[in-house]
Amino acid sequence: MSENNGKNDEREESGVKGIDRREFMKRTAVGMGAVAATMVAGGCGSNSSDSPVVGPVAALVGQNSTTAWKFGVMADTQWLDSDDGKNPNTAATDIINKLNDQFIAQGVKFVVQVGDLADKANSAGVYNVPVSGGTYPMANGQVAEDTRALFTQPLYNAGIGFFPVRGNHDDTAATAAEFTAIFPQTTNGKQNASPAKVLSVNNPDAANQPSPTASGSSFTIGSNFSAIGSPSANLAGLSYGFDYNNARFVFIDQFKPLDGLDPDGATYSLVTTVAKQQTWISNTLSGKPTGGHAFVFSHKGLITQQHIDTLFGDCPADADFAAPANATTATAAKTYKVSSGALNTFIRSMFTNKARLYFCGHDHIHNRSIVKTTDAGAAAQVTHVLCSSNSSKFYTPNENDAFGNSNVTAATSNDAFFCGGKRQVQLSQELYTVGYYIVTVDGANVTVDYYSAPVNAKFDTPTENKIATTPKLNFTKRETFGYSQVGKQFLLGNGDTYTTVQDTGPSGTVAKILSGTNTNPVVDLSGRNYYNDVNTGWLAAVRNTASDILTLWGMNSILGSDQTDVYTLSLSYSSGSPVLATPDGNGNWINAVDQNLGGAKKLVTGPWKAGYALGTYGIDTATKTVWAVLNYNGYFAAVAGI
Repeated sequence: MSENNGKNDEREESGVKGIDRREFMKRTAVGMGAVAATMVAGGCGSNSSDSPVVGPVAALVGQNSTTAWKFGVMADTQWLDSDDGKNPNTAATDIINKLNDQFIAQGVKFVVQVGDLADKANSAGVYNVPVSGGTYPMANGQVAEDTRALFTQPLYNAGIGFFPVRGNHDDTAATAAEFTAIFPQTTNGKQNASPAKVLSVNNPDAANQPSPTASGSSFTIGSNFSAIGSPSANLAGLSYGFDYNNARFVFIDQFKPLDGLDPDGATYSLVTTVAKQQTWISNTLSGKPTGGHAFVFSHKGLITQQHIDTLFGDCPADADFAAPANATTATAAKTYKVSSGALNTFIRSMFTNKARLYFCGHDHIHNRSIVKTTDAGAAAQVTHVLCSSNSSKFYTPNENDAFGNSNVTAATSNDAFFCGGKRQVQLSQELYTVGYYIVTVDGANVTVDYYSAPVNAKFDTPTENKIATTPKLNFTKRETFGYSQVGKQFLLGNGDTYTTVQDTGPSGTVAKILSGTNTNPVVDLSGRNYYNDVNTGWLAAVRNTASDILTLWGMNSILGSDQTDVYTLSLSYSSGSPVLATPDGNGNWINAVDQNLGGAKKLVTGPWKAGYALGTYGIDTATKTVWAVLNYNGYFAAVAGI
């Protein structure tokens, strides 16, 4: 996937390291526009007497499946600096309301937030919130936390659950107590049960941002809260887990509990606390529903793009890291403490238990990557989803410029600086946007849709950009990625051939990519190329398909576009004279080439040959395969009568 700064949509050029960072960001802005390329629904499946019944597959494919269900993910909701009359008590309520509308419209079962519920939730005593012409006093950080809880109410009223985890702006012992009081669902799943103090919290912006009122009765989302428990009594409701349908959800709290102790009773340490929760994490992951999924959430990343600190300490290195002598700030000139080896253990625990996705916040950037182990043990990796900002702050990579990098456009990545470039593989990035995620779980398959809206963030410091009020947010789908518990994963860099992508479905259908090369030339701000994370998945054959149904994710490389490199896909079939087909927007099977972005439709009888153009398709009866030259991801099957 390419990088995108969220301010326009033009594909990024690669040779730009010698320019000022702000100019770099202007030049490397967006490629395909905020409007994703449209899929052409050319063809139909008819029930008329003169054509075969191919029938709707809407009940069997992806987000329309009767077995599929969704949850949403959002990140940091801090409101910094002055209250504009719509964001009281340092909570980004204007953005929260707009995301609530999106989640309700998407029909999610619940929403997860990965920390930083308000900006001053960790404040002690009175905090004077700046407003135009003066200030107003916020009694303490708990008022900020209560305000975030209050503006969750529209979700509850719609029958949608909410599961948060704390961040570094919610990190005090006092906030730990408040968090578990205002979000009782973290211990029992009970939703729409906010205490009276939340529903009556002082809202100085009520004229412009009215406080929501509660409606309906309480309801429960999830199960097995008690059985899963927490790593220790003092982390009850802070680090927690539950099951929903065929998935387990694990939330990891890194911050100070009420009693100020680590899980083992030692004095609390930001560096050691999660490592001491690892036994509980591993046991919780291994106990997930049979054949199901596990999703892991916390505030800080395993390795990130702007901040240096991580889930396991001050940096992503495997051991304590001494800053080089040329560190340019006093903060940078220190020894960075880590829980030695803990990050590798954590990644391996997720990988072994087939927990493929880790969601975090903290960086206010959308960044998707593969994060790997770096020790001598068996290789392991997870997909790391660093969530887009839902705050008034938007970061620019990289904080480690403080280590003597005079040219910020050539800043060294955290991976290169702390890990020798061995830990992280970049997949996509987007800066200066408000965004959210819709995760669809459909049996063994998981699909994630990332939506965002650009903002005109004002340059504040070399790494920070801010908005003074929430602009109109025009959300569009920016990328789709996914995986399957019954599929395969292929990580392909620029110049790699797609012909390594091969898999076999549950009934023996063989899928092969016969041609195509990853031509993505884009690099991030540290000069790292983006890779394509190609995943296959399967649904069993259904009536009128002569093969299993293949799902293909990760071929596209431009944010905001469904278009991929041109490639040839082949599927084996069982009987008849089918063609390679895909479902249209109504779930009816159509010829796969009718969904191409460009190209000319042409039928060939016989095997695929090198040089066939986009839109060419055929059947090879000698090998019982159908094939087509395509340029998009999707669902594919061999279907007759089209």
